[in-house]
Amino acid sequence: MIVFVNTFVVAGTAEEFERVFTETSDFLCGQPGFLSHRLVRSTSEPSRYVNVATWKDEAALRAATRQPGFADHARRLRALATSDPHFYEPVMERGF
Repeated sequence: MIVFVNTFVVAGTAEEFERVFTETSDFLCGQPGFLSHRLVRSTSEPSRYVNVATWKDEAALRAATRQPGFADHARRLRALATSDPHFYEPVMERGF
């Protein structure tokens, strides 16, 4: 399992970003290797969001982002926010 963490700083409206992100989420959730994700918003900086996604492995996420249609999702998100994506490996996890 790999954890993909992407921090977004939204320049547009929160409503528009969340709408476009939901459409991207719908696309990625149907891809092979997708396990889960959670989008959270900062309480002190409302324009800052963090997406924490778990995938089977890094190759699965990279393959998903090469699928037809993903480029349009990425383009639309980049028009609304900057992002800082990174891959992580789990070290410790406790119940939620």
